[in-house]
Amino acid sequence: MNAITEQPAHGARHPRPLYALVALAALFIAGILALQDISVPDPLPIDAPEDQFSAARAHAHIREFATAPHPMGSAEHRRVRAYLVEELRRLGLEPEVHDAVGMWPGEPGGPRGVGRVQNVIALIEGTDPTGRVILAAHYDSVPSGPGANDDGAGVASILETARALTETGFRPRNDIVLLLTDGEEKGLFGAEAFMNSHPLAEGPAVVLNHEARGAGGSASMFRATPGNSKLMSVFGRAAVHPVADSASADVAAQLPNDTDFTPFRLGGLAVLDFAYLGKGAYYHSVLDNPGNVSLGSLQQMGDNTLALAAAFGMEDLGTLEADSESVYFNVPPGLLIRYPAALALPLALLALVIVAGLIVLARRRGLVSIPKVLLGVVVTLLLVGLGVGLAMLYWRLLTGIRPGYQALPTGTPYRPALFQAALLLLLVALTIAVYLGLRRRAGPGNLALGGLLVLVVAGLGAAAALPGTSHAMVLPALGAAVGGIVAVLKPGALGRTIALAAGLVPAALLLAPGAWALFEVGLSAAPFGPVPIAVLSVVLAFPLIEALIPPRRSAVVPAAALMGGVAATVLALLFNPLDHTQPVPTMLTYALDAGTGTAAWATPGSPDGWNSRYVSDELSTHPVPQAWGDRAYVGEAEAAPLPGPELTVTEDSITEAAGGESFRTLKLTLATRRGASAIGLYVDGSGPEVLALSAGGRRIKPDPYNDGGDVGFRFEAVAESGEIEAEIRVGFSPDPVRVHVVDYTSLPESLDRLPGYAAPPPDKYLLFGETAVARGFEIAN
Repeated sequence: MNAITEQPAHGARHPRPLYALVALAALFIAGILALQDISVPDPLPIDAPEDQFSAARAHAHIREFATAPHPMGSAEHRRVRAYLVEELRRLGLEPEVHDAVGMWPGEPGGPRGVGRVQNVIALIEGTDPTGRVILAAHYDSVPSGPGANDDGAGVASILETARALTETGFRPRNDIVLLLTDGEEKGLFGAEAFMNSHPLAEGPAVVLNHEARGAGGSASMFRATPGNSKLMSVFGRAAVHPVADSASADVAAQLPNDTDFTPFRLGGLAVLDFAYLGKGAYYHSVLDNPGNVSLGSLQQMGDNTLALAAAFGMEDLGTLEADSESVYFNVPPGLLIRYPAALALPLALLALVIVAGLIVLARRRGLVSIPKVLLGVVVTLLLVGLGVGLAMLYWRLLTGIRPGYQALPTGTPYRPALFQAALLLLLVALTIAVYLGLRRRAGPGNLALGGLLVLVVAGLGAAAALPGTSHAMVLPALGAAVGGIVAVLKPGALGRTIALAAGLVPAALLLAPGAWALFEVGLSAAPFGPVPIAVLSVVLAFPLIEALIPPRRSAVVPAAALMGGVAATVLALLFNPLDHTQPVPTMLTYALDAGTGTAAWATPGSPDGWNSRYVSDELSTHPVPQAWGDRAYVGEAEAAPLPGPELTVTEDSITEAAGGESFRTLKLTLATRRGASAIGLYVDGSGPEVLALSAGGRRIKPDPYNDGGDVGFRFEAVAESGEIEAEIRVGFSPDPVRVHVVDYTSLPESLDRLPGYAAPPPDKYLLFGETAVARGFEIAN
């Protein structure tokens, strides 16, 4: 008999080990099937039919344009843009280069990011447009890597989709806009400029935005704009691989990354955001090259892009206005389950009632007691807390053995699978060890019901606060509760075991993909996602696990899991040596104050074995104003013969405003004479109050919470002339206006020409390596 219906304290038989083993194996297989269901497809070859998306054809583009870093404003960036324009022309389209100034679309937090962008835009005209379908990806890269995944994969997906649409003669009802944005890495500038100034941004539109935060994994639709039920209806029926989970939007909100999704959303467009997150160590890395692009991930992304472009291309976009929210998730075989978010709270309440009914029924049968179920609640919370602590300790241990893991992008080693398996085994060992210590006092049924109560209450809270995440807790709790009721009422050991296992199937189908998706966020983030899921999964399965524990050698089970975890960790360390094949990012910047001749090396992060030769191990004030912030790890440097930036006042006027107040307007020309890619202007906040500021013709809103700090901007992609126009408006004051002008070179190789510098060894690469030259100016009345 199962452990819910017969407790050891009552002297009853346990479930038969064979039944329990088969049940647990079936649940394991269900979890594997759920993971397999969202895995990447086989890539299609270069000679695939012309109406199909071919990852091989798309990858051929990546091999052409993602061969070197191409941040905005660089010579390589111009080469990539020319290639994209030519490829679109080859398809019979008429691309335009949208030259505009964009800026960071979020709230100002000190000096503002601004930049001149060159968006590449092409139009496939519709026959009877009700709006536009915008296929968006950014073609700039970070300075540290070629950007083959981020966002070469997105750009290539759009090029191959455009080929399939044009070469097959597809005639969409709606306009299809191919939008290859610029300046995403520096601050979402291209998408913001498109929304601010391009006519194709007007009217009803659906945006399919493409991104990558790694080098593989499932290409999922990880967030949608609010009021997404109609969008998700089209997505669910049209996507070839409808991989999506409404919980991921809440996870994405916690990540320190953003995408062009934000300016599109702020501009009022409907947006679906696609990305893959696997192999996060390659993110923004020198190894983000064509050889490290997963063709399966590319195929999955491109299949959906082509199918959705065609589907939305034929929809009446005027009917897709924002309405209600949806909860959505995947289940095998290839299904996207959706229901209105308004049902989340009623479902959670229903689950709570059924869980409570199970507890009452089991108590009336004399199988559990309320105090012991409450003990199960306490034990579950304790286990979750201990599991989180174990995961944090495990990560600290790994970074103690290999300090470079801490510096890897997304906090994930290059080959994380064995580490992930090891952590799960250690969690199993911990959970079962605690269970063995309490099984005689509470019994598996009471402990499992306590865990079920924790799960359903958490689901209730999620349904009220974040309904998109609630299904991951409510539906497993609902299934387990129904299965438990049937098990209590069902005579016969086999029937009861089947009922319990069937009740846990929703947990296997939903929690396994959820844990895996959260693991891909980063191993360092495991305590806040996979760990609670793993612990709760084991707790819910206590009634089945109990039957497999040897009565006289119960410690064998956690000991075996512990040994497996240790062995997997040792193997994982061997597979993740952090050598020249797995380089670790490092940072080093050089700043020169051209006015004083002071120069300094600096790094914003803790020094490592390489850059510690340049900087001290104590955080201190940066000696060059406005280089990258006031605090850094700093070391003295030899002053290089670099020309400082220039400032020319082209107009200085005073205007009498209404009410007797006056303000002063300064029109300036800022210039770099060393070919720097960016120029910053920073107005001393202790002087006259800055009322307005503009750069390149775009007005910049001063930070209302600056509280006396410097006001200004950093302007990326300076024109080939090396000059930008700026304007400052300040309240009239007899005091002078004091400013600092800084020019920046973003490519790490700019450091190569500096005295005293030697490139990092092969097992490291510069994730951030800028050169800055600053000069102070005082503009008197």
